[in-house]
Amino acid sequence: MLYDTLVIGGGIAGLQTAIQLGRSLRKVVVVDRDGGRSSICRKYRNILGYPEGISGETLLARGIEQARAAGVEFLSGTVASVKQRRDNLFEAGIRPKEQVLVAKTIVLAAGVDTPFPQIPGLGPCLGESIFICPDCDGFEVRGRHTAVIGSGPNAAEMALALHYFTDRLTVINHTGEAVDSHLLRELSAQQVAYREQMVALIEAEAGRMTAIQLASGERLAISRAFLAFPGAIVNTELLQPFHVQRLDNGHVIVDPRTKETSFRNIWAVGDVAAHSQQVTIAMGDGAQAAIWIHKRLFELNHGQACQTKAD
Repeated sequence: MLYDTLVIGGGIAGLQTAIQLGRSLRKVVVVDRDGGRSSICRKYRNILGYPEGISGETLLARGIEQARAAGVEFLSGTVASVKQRRDNLFEAGIRPKEQVLVAKTIVLAAGVDTPFPQIPGLGPCLGESIFICPDCDGFEVRGRHTAVIGSGPNAAEMALALHYFTDRLTVINHTGEAVDSHLLRELSAQQVAYREQMVALIEAEAGRMTAIQLASGERLAISRAFLAFPGAIVNTELLQPFHVQRLDNGHVIVDPRTKETSFRNIWAVGDVAAHSQQVTIAMGDGAQAAIWIHKRLFELNHGQACQTKAD
């Protein structure tokens, strides 16, 4: 079956792209493997219209329902490969069902995988009382005693950035990685406490952290924390055959106006693109890309209008 657009990734950016294209009467399929970062966030509080916050799970479920209502198809699985045929159409191999999808345009919205540490009690607190992005959630710790749990240098640098929001900070070097002396001096100058120990347990009630237990047995009565670990993986490996321009850290360089990559008819939106990693920006990426994909499809279809009629 031939699709106008294959969207790889059903997170926030992918869903927004699909909704906009579906409402443009385009034939769209979204392939998603589940388990992206937005699906595990318990609360987004910086989105217009949700002052009390909304969970990633709820936002995604509503997005899927909205996209389906616009005629978008969904397929659970993983895109294992993408290639371009001689007729310039794209073929994508899907696992585990060994299907092949054919599309005129591709949108990569596969996001970033973040290696969260295996700390008991951590999961239910993500997005509720434990955060990863100071730009998104620094507001949530203003004036509060806040821990930064992470790998030495990363945790130290994040603590210094968070000092703008609160001067009650404790760095917990969970991995024990060495911290440069100049960073330690800066922490001391800002009166940031420092512990070089593993976190044994996060104590919490309904996602609200109440304390942190260290491996030594020490218990810190702290109600907010940030994570600062390296090793995030940008899921752009499917673009390897197309010589798409990327930054050294793997993020895709896109046209700022259209969100198209340097390879014609392939777009990249959301966290795989070189931008600030926020839900609202991912939504904007998706909507903007869809507008230009719609225009491109007129060119590819030689100006033919969609034959779909209103109900």
